[in-house]
Amino acid sequence: MSELLFVVEVSHSSGIGHLMRCLALAQAAEEYGLESVFFVPEYAYEICKARHDWVGRVIVAETNDETTIAQIRDSAAVQNAVALILDGYHFSEQFVSQMALLPLPLVLLDDIESVLCKYADVIVNAAGESAEHRYHALNPHAQLCLGSQYRLLRREFRQTPVLPIPQRRSLTVNFGGSDPKNLTLPVLKALSESLANTPIRVVTGPGFAHLDSLQHFIQQSAASIQHIHNCQNMAEVWVNSRLTVAAAGGSQFELAACQSPSVLVVVADNQLNATREASKQGWCDIWDARNGGDIPNLVNKVARLWNDAICLEQMHARAGQFSFVTGADTLIDSLKNSVR
Repeated sequence: MSELLFVVEVSHSSGIGHLMRCLALAQAAEEYGLESVFFVPEYAYEICKARHDWVGRVIVAETNDETTIAQIRDSAAVQNAVALILDGYHFSEQFVSQMALLPLPLVLLDDIESVLCKYADVIVNAAGESAEHRYHALNPHAQLCLGSQYRLLRREFRQTPVLPIPQRRSLTVNFGGSDPKNLTLPVLKALSESLANTPIRVVTGPGFAHLDSLQHFIQQSAASIQHIHNCQNMAEVWVNSRLTVAAAGGSQFELAACQSPSVLVVVADNQLNATREASKQGWCDIWDARNGGDIPNLVNKVARLWNDAICLEQMHARAGQFSFVTGADTLIDSLKNSVR
C-alpha cells in the first residue's frame, strides 16, 4: 500500500498543533487508501499512542539529525512512499535540503512564510490567502495550497453536530496542548472569581506541566469547574461551549468549524495575522498575551461577552460562514497532481 511520510516538530514549547493537523491529513489519507508513517521526537511518542483516533505507524526520530535523514531516506526507498510532509518551525536548512533530494514530492505545512519554502514542491498555508505573491517569490515552481479550504481538521469535526447557543452551557478555557506560557491557572482563578456560579470547563493537553497545581486549585475552589485532561474529542467540547477562551493557532479553525464564540489568546508572533483576520470575521475577539498580557482586561472582556446573549448569537451565526471541515480531503485531492 502507498504511504505518506510525516516529519513533525512536537515539544513543550511548540505544543502539539503540528501533530494534530498532520493527524487530520493522515485520517483523510486513510480514506483514500494511503497509510501514514510519522517520524516524531520521543516527547511525542506517548501522545500519539494515547489517542484513540490515531492513524499511522510512529517512529521515534529527532529532527535535524543525520540519523533521521538516513531513516527517512531508507523508508522512502523501501516503502511505496508517495509524498513527504514536513510540519514545524525549527527544521534546519540542511535538513530540509536533504529531504528535497528524495525522489518524492516535499510538502511543507507553513504558517510563517519560511525561507525553507524554497525547497518545497507543495506549500500549504490555510491562512495564506494574501501571501500568494510572496510564496511565488520564495519558490516560483511550488504548487500552492493556500486559504481556508485547506484547513486540516480531524474527522471528529465532520462527525459532531453543531449545537445552537441556547443549548450550550459552559465557559471553556484551553491554552493548547502544553500551555507554554502557563496561563491556564491564573486565567481560571480570575474567571472563577469574576463569574461566580458560571459552569467552567478547563481543558489541558498532554504536554501540560502543572497538573498538580491546577487540580489542587479546582479541589479547593467553590466554583463549578470541570477539568478534562488530554481530551480525545475536542469537537464535543467546542460544540458545547457557549464562550471559549482558547490559544490562537490551529484551535481557531476548530472553533470556527464548531461555531463557538471565542476570545483567542495570541501567544506567538506567527499567530497574530491569522487571528486578526478571524476577528474581522466577527465570531471571535483577541487577547494579546505575547508579552504576558493583562489578565483583568481579559476577564472583563470575557465577562462582558458571557452576559451578552445577543452578541453570542451573532458571533455563533458569523462563525457558520467560515466553517470549513473538509480541508484534509481537499489537500489530498490537490496532492494527486504532485503524486502522479
